Amino acid sequence: MINLVKRAQQKDEKAYGELIHIHQDSFYRIARSRLYNDEDAADAIQEMLLAGWEKLQTLREAKYFKTWMIRILINKCNEILRKKHPTESLEQIPEPYIENVEENIMFISMIQKLSEGTRMVMALYYGDGYTVREISHILEISEDTVKQRLSRGRKEVLKSYE
Repeated sequence: MINLVKRAQQKDEKAYGELIHIHQDSFYRIARSRLYNDEDAADAIQEMLLAGWEKLQTLREAKYFKTWMIRILINKCNEILRKKHPTESLEQIPEPYIENVEENIMFISMIQKLSEGTRMVMALYYGDGYTVREISHILEISEDTVKQRLSRGRKEVLKSYE
């Protein structure tokens, strides 16, 4: 994987394409968790791909490629949200996409009432399987903040089922 990133940093389009292919499902799930529809998610991914390609030489450590790309993707999603829905609350953003419809419905009902920050942490942790450290790096918040949001989210979910 690190070798692919280094080749891509040297403008090897094939290597970049392989990297994107490896991570495409995660990119889609994250974009879809932030945006209202598939078209907006596709736009955000497309913008992320272009920005990632143009700025790939600025990536300091190849092992953080996926995390770096996700950070770009989240920023692109936020830009789209600001352009399309400048006055709408982020609380109304749909929840993460999960391929199994039953799991998706359960996941949505589980976290739909959480605050945006808590919801994103829960989506990355439970929906995409990221570790606390990875989420901290992706969202550029401390690990303690990630742990607090996970704890708060779990408590709120338990309270809603009681």
